[in-house]
Amino acid sequence: MGNLRHRIIWRILRFPASVFLKIKYNYSCEQAGRIPGPFLLISNHVTDLDPLMVGCSFKQQMYFVASEHLFRKGVVTKLLVWLVAPIPRIKGSTDTVSAMNILRALKRKSNVGLFAEGDKSWDGTTLPLHPTTARLIKAAKATLVTYRISGGYLSSPRWSATVRRGRMHGRVVGVYTPEQLRGMTDEALTGMISRDIEEDAYQAQRLNPVAYRGKNLAEHLEMALYTCPSCCGIATMHSRGDTFYCECGLSVTYNEYGFFQGENLPFETITQWDKWQNAFLAAYVKSAGDGPILQDHGQSLYRIGADHSETLIAQGTMRLYRDRFELGDFSVPLEKLYQMGVYGAGTIVFSAEGVNYEIKSAVLRSGRKYLTLYQLLTGSLMGARPNAATL
Repeated sequence: MGNLRHRIIWRILRFPASVFLKIKYNYSCEQAGRIPGPFLLISNHVTDLDPLMVGCSFKQQMYFVASEHLFRKGVVTKLLVWLVAPIPRIKGSTDTVSAMNILRALKRKSNVGLFAEGDKSWDGTTLPLHPTTARLIKAAKATLVTYRISGGYLSSPRWSATVRRGRMHGRVVGVYTPEQLRGMTDEALTGMISRDIEEDAYQAQRLNPVAYRGKNLAEHLEMALYTCPSCCGIATMHSRGDTFYCECGLSVTYNEYGFFQGENLPFETITQWDKWQNAFLAAYVKSAGDGPILQDHGQSLYRIGADHSETLIAQGTMRLYRDRFELGDFSVPLEKLYQMGVYGAGTIVFSAEGVNYEIKSAVLRSGRKYLTLYQLLTGSLMGARPNAATL
């Protein structure tokens, strides 16, 4: 049922939230009928405001799982917890505690919303589900609801600092009873959910083109696409306004439909460029020597406490080698560095020997390039897409 205060706040906020989302994103959604509870909702993850978008479809209140960094915002965190009491999840760490909190909420007859990709897409296609999703659903023994948000990637790209107004829409795709789920294998259940929430931004654009208008459409695209297909330089890409270019002279324009324009285009879409980038990097790491594969100056490393506290422990140049990761005086072998992830466009998180860490940057730099190369170096990309961050 949920806390009485939270249920009242849910009812009060639904209408102003829907008006705000309509104005900002041109967002619309289909209203869901009453669903026998408690239920676990799984949606694709496309913007920072996905919980608001999903919530506008439901009169029934639910608790959403949220990244741990939202619990380190001081007064904002206190207000957020008082209003909606999100369930914390530490990206870059194990998810056992989060799973237990989800199961406890469902046992209390509360509904829970989960973005099981664990991350927002970098290239416009839905990421693979976290591998423990099917086990969590079966342990929950609750109704499963699947929900799809379309148009989100081009409205608010993961790599961008700006919002573009085009068209977004949300709807319930499926409602499955515990009896229907009980006899399904983990593989069948994962496949069903993946099909329900799958979204391909460029496939949708080709079928029904929509203009996503805004300013500085290409700025910060190097947070996602950091490798040049012309000179094969890493971290040589830059952006200004609607232009995306390399130090070698390659230059393309990113238009309001999300496609690249220009002469001698290497690729038409971010998805195509990203696929090439991942294949190139897979070959690149095999030939890397003993020196640093990547490095960036102006980095700060923080230890994250169980009480969401931050303690600065190192500053300086961050370097990734074939066998270790360093930042200032801090060094850890890759074999002891676990569950690296990225939140936002550039903040890196990971755990090592039971401690959770976060890296912030004083300069604009891609956190994703470290994640992808870490995954390649440790072999964690086997059976998974290179741009899939951990839950």
